[in-house]
Amino acid sequence: MMNKFWLILLCFIGLILSPVAFGWNDSDKDGVPDIKDACPHTPLGVLVDASGCDKSRLFKPVCLITTDDRVYPDTCIQATELALNFEFAKTEILYSQWQILAQIKQFLQLNDVKLCLIGHTDAVGSVEANQLLSEARAKTVKGILVEDYGFDPERFIVRGMGTRSPISTNDTPVGRALNRRVNFLVELDH
Repeated sequence: MMNKFWLILLCFIGLILSPVAFGWNDSDKDGVPDIKDACPHTPLGVLVDASGCDKSRLFKPVCLITTDDRVYPDTCIQATELALNFEFAKTEILYSQWQILAQIKQFLQLNDVKLCLIGHTDAVGSVEANQLLSEARAKTVKGILVEDYGFDPERFIVRGMGTRSPISTNDTPVGRALNRRVNFLVELDH
């Protein structure tokens, strides 16, 4: 009798803790676990797709800066702020960043242009290591655009900037996180 009680108690505790232990939390209650949720703050009652994003939402038109500091396409007034952010010393793209990749995919489908994929790092580590890491981040993005989305590899130019172009301070964790990124610039053939 006592063994049955302990067995039931352990099963009950296991059921309660299993979502936490296995990352099955769903903070916004949209039916998509947080670990796979690309849109983690979806309002209650919104119908979502498999990535946790609003099914009815269509992307706004994407406008990117060109390598000569203009906005492309010409119909745009202001550039869209798009950058993929990375964890410290990593080249893997976080699931939360795939929404940005989807916007880049849409942009490339609508515009027959080349993109410069420019990788950046924070200032932690050696100059040489950060240069290699920034290039590897840009190559990871190219790999997804080519292998997963099927774009011609000739449409992409990969550059690594290392620590040379920070957009924030490297003195705080938040600033360093903003500096770990890949930006997208349109390369227009002249």
